[in-house]
Amino acid sequence: MAWETRDLTVAEAANMSGLHRATLDVIIHRARHLDVLFSERRKHRRWFSPKDIAVLRVAYDLERAGRDWATALAQSYEHLSQTPPHDALLIVPVMSVSARSGRVVTGLKDITPTASFITLPIGKIAAEIQARCKQLQEAPSVAVQN
Repeated sequence: MAWETRDLTVAEAANMSGLHRATLDVIIHRARHLDVLFSERRKHRRWFSPKDIAVLRVAYDLERAGRDWATALAQSYEHLSQTPPHDALLIVPVMSVSARSGRVVTGLKDITPTASFITLPIGKIAAEIQARCKQLQEAPSVAVQN
């Protein structure tokens, strides 16, 4: 599947992003005025591309590191306009740290806080999403016969 081809459903996007479906629904609702950056509406359904899923996933982690949602989405969109190389990293300043643990509050295990920066493995995130898309395309279709 091409990086910008929007043929994936919300359920598939949630599965491929590693986000819970309810979390993805909340994110989409909060950013509905910016939805052209990460999805397309056709009739009453929303469709996503591998790029859209990567943008949402990285924006989610940027927000958890302290950015407001619009800024996180814009930063993510900017850095994922093209398919990143597998080893691409996004290093950004941390804007918030958990007062309880002193650690960066994010959902990715691969995020490494260094001083006041986090390193997001955007190449790895994109590669994993593309691999899941490929698996989905290669999965055998189930035919129902009457």
